[in-house]
Amino acid sequence: VALLVIGNSPATLLPFIVGTLEDGFNLDKQTTGSIVSTELIAMSLSAIFFGSLVSKINLRISAILGSAIVVIGYYICSLVNDIEILRLIRGFSGLASGLLIASGHRVLAASDNPERAYAAFTFLISVTGAVFLFLAGIASEKGGYTSLFSTFSLIFIFIFPLTLLAQTTNKSTSVEDADTKGLNNNKLFFLIIAGVIFSAIPSGGMWAFVERLGVQIGISQYDIGKVTAYSLLAGVFAPIVVWLLGDRFGRKNPITISLIIILISLTYILKTMDFNSYLIGNITWNFSYMVLVIFVLAAAAKLSPNGKLASWLNAATLFSQASAPIIFGSILNNLSFPNLLPYLVASICISLFCIVLTRDKLNQ
Repeated sequence: VALLVIGNSPATLLPFIVGTLEDGFNLDKQTTGSIVSTELIAMSLSAIFFGSLVSKINLRISAILGSAIVVIGYYICSLVNDIEILRLIRGFSGLASGLLIASGHRVLAASDNPERAYAAFTFLISVTGAVFLFLAGIASEKGGYTSLFSTFSLIFIFIFPLTLLAQTTNKSTSVEDADTKGLNNNKLFFLIIAGVIFSAIPSGGMWAFVERLGVQIGISQYDIGKVTAYSLLAGVFAPIVVWLLGDRFGRKNPITISLIIILISLTYILKTMDFNSYLIGNITWNFSYMVLVIFVLAAAAKLSPNGKLASWLNAATLFSQASAPIIFGSILNNLSFPNLLPYLVASICISLFCIVLTRDKLNQ
């Protein structure tokens, strides 16, 4: 879990990275979106590359190398005054994050009960994410991007020793055979990955600009930090629900219901544009997204027990989150937040269509 906490930290902290860079360097939204997208794209490509080599990865070396680069990257960014140098450093740091992500999914996917393994993972990631966002709100208000990056550089130094405890179980050759057979099902894998991409674009875009949305509504950065922290804390209940349900209702139905709730939540936020909709909408959206993620990753672990598909899905999510700030930024440069709604609806509907086409194979 520590591997994935550090590896996915740029996505977790995205709202405050976007906000502090925009204010600190006086950037427009499109430029800010392209800056943060550089790191997320690097993370996704790295996760795909190392995910393909997942069985050959030495966990201890990956933990040391990946964590060291991420920590150093965060610290250097706190000292940089040139936005293009910062872009370069964030991109290099993103490659290390991808290595940590691939390593983390290798450990989790080896579990005999992926629903519960990923439920436990999501529970811990929700708690740490909520704490991170609360601290990010305080650090951002205190000293902008300089304080934000230096604070989390220090935090990750303390988390690093936990990454050295990661280990995976040795599975029989039947798992290797299952992976080979599963990976030959190109149509199913394509539908799952496409469904994840189109569900993550709205979520990634809203997450990237949730701080800017709060500012436009008239909410202080401190209160925005609390709302986003509450939202992630609400996500803590998602793994508890999944832990209790297991796979008794399959995986396809919970995924479909979660997508519908996400659509309703985002519509409520953008149609109402006040503090209550910002609070309630973010809480329900994050809870549903956590449920969605757990069941999708559990399905991936069953279809690909060595973690390849889970790592690729994490990469697909990061790719969507990387694309989303650019897409949202270009729209928001000329239009307001409510104008995003038609694009969000279209993207989530495409995701739902992909899930429908999988038929019952997600439940296998």
